[in-house]
Amino acid sequence: MATFNDGILGGFSGKVGAVVGSNWRGKNVLRSAPRKSTKPISAAQQRQRDKFKCVLQFLTPLKALLTDTFGANVGTKTPFNNAMSYHMKEAVKHTATGFTMDYSKVLVGMGGLCGLAQPLVQPVATHALNITWEDNSTQGLAYPTDTFLVVVYAPLLQRFDYFITDSLRETTGCLLDFQASFYGETVHLWATFTNRSLALTATSRYLGAFVI
Repeated sequence: MATFNDGILGGFSGKVGAVVGSNWRGKNVLRSAPRKSTKPISAAQQRQRDKFKCVLQFLTPLKALLTDTFGANVGTKTPFNNAMSYHMKEAVKHTATGFTMDYSKVLVGMGGLCGLAQPLVQPVATHALNITWEDNSTQGLAYPTDTFLVVVYAPLLQRFDYFITDSLRETTGCLLDFQASFYGETVHLWATFTNRSLALTATSRYLGAFVI
């Protein structure tokens, strides 16, 4: 791959002969046109493709959120790249029927902000959950005004929802009211804190599975 400024061709996109031109992160880029492989895909290659597909399908609905909660751009790696890399290594497992996510290892945020202390989830009303935690804002990189964030996933619906709440670290509690489409469903919960002014997120915690 090569970069180029405005030359005799100027900036262009698309295929010209044996090269492909595009604009990537504000730079004009040239690369060789890909060649179709005539080799059959090996079993190991197919497993890796299936694994990648599983993780990508799971995380794509959260891409906008993960862009804010999974670190910063580092070189050419975006926060979503970081999330893909982590989940490919740590949060996917192979079963007799294929790949599936290990919900206990899924992260919806990763960063240096102090995390959630002693979380407790309790059903308190029809189709609602109450989450409480300890105020640990006296610890390093924990601030009373850090915002509480919860992500929920219903596997049978293959649907996410997330709550960017008005609750702060110092308030030590949050009530989640669910939409009717989640009634009767088992959902998995993850929670974290974010601090927009400092552009920091805590590494999230898995809170378990609950029937709504």
